[in-house]
Amino acid sequence: MSYRYLKNWKNERTLAVLNEKTRLSIIDNSPLTNRLMNEKGHNFRVQVLKQASVYHKSFSEIGILNINEIGTYRSVILSTDHYPCISAHTFMPEKYISGKERFLKILGSRSLGTYILKPKRFKKKHVIYKLINNRVHRIAVYKNKRKTIYVNEIFPKNFCLKKISILHARS
Repeated sequence: MSYRYLKNWKNERTLAVLNEKTRLSIIDNSPLTNRLMNEKGHNFRVQVLKQASVYHKSFSEIGILNINEIGTYRSVILSTDHYPCISAHTFMPEKYISGKERFLKILGSRSLGTYILKPKRFKKKHVIYKLINNRVHRIAVYKNKRKTIYVNEIFPKNFCLKKISILHARS
């Protein structure tokens, strides 16, 4: 079963306090990297803050998910010249790291979405939205057969794509 946005209207209800453009920008289903690189002269950069093997219970950056495993954790800041900076925290349990996913440890300043989270491999299963301290947390779970990747993207409350419509966000 692929990700169905119509089933997630209850989760998106927490975003009702945001303005229309910001809400559409955050619920947009297209890959985040592609959206940030869409403008000419974007100067897209990925700054790695932390990358390590950790026990999930020892940190809370992924959010409210109940995971009791050792895995690879990665924390980055995605920045461009046209939009505010976005923080992203990724966790993948060690037992699922094989094939292309072993490059998660050596991605460096490259984007996770570009190299690993291709739509033909990993499918978005569900998304949770949280508003915490003027920031919007979008916690997504991606699956490929038994493999799972947890991603927490943290947007500023004023994040807004320049060209966004309801049809584009839902595509």
